[in-house]
Amino acid sequence: MEEGPNSSQIAEWLVAGGTIALALVAAFQDTIRARLTRPKLGIRMINGQPDCQWVPMTRADTGAFVADCVYLRVWVENRAGRFLSRSPAKNVEVYASRLRRQQANGTWSDVATFPPLNLRWSHIGGMYFPSIAPGMGKHCDIGHVIDPAVRGQVAGEDNPALQLRNNETSIVFDLIVAPNHRGHIVGPGRYELDITVVAENASPETWSIEINNSGQWYADEARMLRDGIGVNAIRR
Repeated sequence: MEEGPNSSQIAEWLVAGGTIALALVAAFQDTIRARLTRPKLGIRMINGQPDCQWVPMTRADTGAFVADCVYLRVWVENRAGRFLSRSPAKNVEVYASRLRRQQANGTWSDVATFPPLNLRWSHIGGMYFPSIAPGMGKHCDIGHVIDPAVRGQVAGEDNPALQLRNNETSIVFDLIVAPNHRGHIVGPGRYELDITVVAENASPETWSIEINNSGQWYADEARMLRDGIGVNAIRR
C-alpha cells in the first residue's frame, strides 16, 4: 500500500511554495503597487456654481468688458483611494468625441459639423493638465453662452449658418481649436456631448454631458441657469 506524504514533506512543500510566492511578490511588487495605486478619474457637473457660472467676457489685452457670458464647466477629479493613496494623474486630457441633438420626434442624431477635438482647461487653456493630485480636481471648459445681443460684435462667437435672431442664444463649445466652419457653435435645442477623460497613467472614463439650451437669454445668473441653460453629467 502506497503511503501518502508525511508531515515533514508537507512542511517542506509549504516552505517551498511560500518562498516562490515571496519571490514573485518581490519581482512584481512595483507593478502590483502601481496597479493598486493608479489614479481613478471622475467628473462632477453642477448646474450652478462653482461649475456653471456668470463670467464677464473681457479683452485679453486691456481687460475691458466685452459681454456678459455664462460658462459651463466640468470638474475633473482624481478620486482619493479608500484604502491606499492613489498616485497623481499625469497629463490629463478631456476629449469631446461626439455631439448629438434631439429631433422633434424624440430621437437623436449626430451634429455632423461638430469636430471631435479636445476641450480646453479653464483659466489656463491647453490640451493637457500636467498633474492632478489624489483627492483634488480641476475645471475644464465645456462651452459658454454669450449675450446674443452682442454676439455678432465679438470675434469667433457667431455662426452665420445658424441664422439666429439677435435674441436667441447659441452654445460655443470650448474646443482646443476653433474650426473655420464654426461647427462648434450650435443653436437652441437639447444636446448630448460625449467626453472621455483620460491620463497618461489612468484608464479612460466616458461620460455624456446633457445640455438643454432654451434659446432664451436672461440678464440674471440664477434665472439663466434655471430657465435659459441646463446641464447634467451621465456615466456611460
